[in-house]
Amino acid sequence: MRRLARRAAIATAVILGLGLSGVMCQRVSARGRYVAAYSTYGSGPEGTRGLYLLAEQIGARPQRWAEDLGRLPEGGGMLVALGACETWMRRDVGRLERENLKAWIEAGGVLLVAGAPDYVRRSDFGVAIDGGCERSSGLIRMLEEREGGPRKESDGDDEPQLEDLPGMLREEPERAYDEVVDDGDIPMAHGAWPAGEPVIGLPWVGLRQPRGVRFDESRSHHTLLRLDGPEGEPVGVRVDVGEGAVIALGSASMFQNRDLSQQNGGLLFARLVREHAGGGPVLFDEYHLGIGQHRGMMRYLRQAGLGAFIVQLLLLVLFVVWRFGARFGSPRDPAPPEPAGTASYVEGVGTLYAKAKDPVGAAGILVRRALERIAAHHHVDAKGAAPLADTLEARKRKEAAEAVRAIATLESEAASHGLPRFTERLDAELARAIS
Repeated sequence: MRRLARRAAIATAVILGLGLSGVMCQRVSARGRYVAAYSTYGSGPEGTRGLYLLAEQIGARPQRWAEDLGRLPEGGGMLVALGACETWMRRDVGRLERENLKAWIEAGGVLLVAGAPDYVRRSDFGVAIDGGCERSSGLIRMLEEREGGPRKESDGDDEPQLEDLPGMLREEPERAYDEVVDDGDIPMAHGAWPAGEPVIGLPWVGLRQPRGVRFDESRSHHTLLRLDGPEGEPVGVRVDVGEGAVIALGSASMFQNRDLSQQNGGLLFARLVREHAGGGPVLFDEYHLGIGQHRGMMRYLRQAGLGAFIVQLLLLVLFVVWRFGARFGSPRDPAPPEPAGTASYVEGVGTLYAKAKDPVGAAGILVRRALERIAAHHHVDAKGAAPLADTLEARKRKEAAEAVRAIATLESEAASHGLPRFTERLDAELARAIS
């Protein structure tokens, strides 16, 4: 019965482990299947993986920041936040995040925000990018607003029809999106001209759909880029905030893979990093783009809502082990009793002497042991009471010599006075001899 229950428990644990592993693999694969625009994981035209690799080449120590802004590293560095209204950030910057971000900048950090109007506010940092982002009301609403509604294929066409849009989005999301949304042409790039250090010397920077940058004139600021000429609208501004700064750019298109080289986005980024990163790490904000943060297995399981299930599973396993567990060996033999101490030894010797019918012989043994101890204490090689006393007296140790002669006379008194009286006088003379 126990063997059957043990096998059932092992089989259950294996099945649960395989199922949990499958769920994790599915979630992880789904998380990385579609990479948002401006993400450093993206190798397509709208991604910024090239920017990340550029930061590695120039020694900027880039990192993908995949959690909220509550624990930004101390010691400065640069935080890079990229976006656009067409691809708005999937996670808003919360109030506590803004407070932590402001404190981090005031302590010496630098924020480079490009094309993301909702990331910074003028009231907090003294600079803002024109225009707030209006989020889409959903794909179904977009379909309703199109002329003629959703397009349907003819019955003779082999392509799937759009009548079952939820099913298509579940099975072929990319194809369904392509059926509904027209890509259109890529917006034209506008030239932005260098207006201040450290970008002086660049020929120009191409920005697609640039937005103006507004800032407080009362704050310390430097204009970096102007649109369409030296007298154009500012589209790149650095505003000092405490010990750090906020660099706001009206567009982030020049940092995308397709424009990094052609529109001089790489040169602009390298100049800004070398001037303002201060040797610290360059952090690319992936968290607000919707990219899942790097998590350990237990943190991942807790955030997936499986924490309570894991605790219950552990309790079940512990119960099974306790109920059906067995020893791996026979019980150990009891430990042997502790050896007798000094008190019991003295008691045993006293009992032995008491039972002896020869007190003079017992007294002789005690006298010989006392003389040996005195000789060892004074480093004398003589044997017997008389030679020992003479040697001690020759060394001018008269007190010890007298004690030895007194001990020699005690042996004959054991029979008349008894062993207790004898041992008491022997201890006194021994103490006098070795003092």
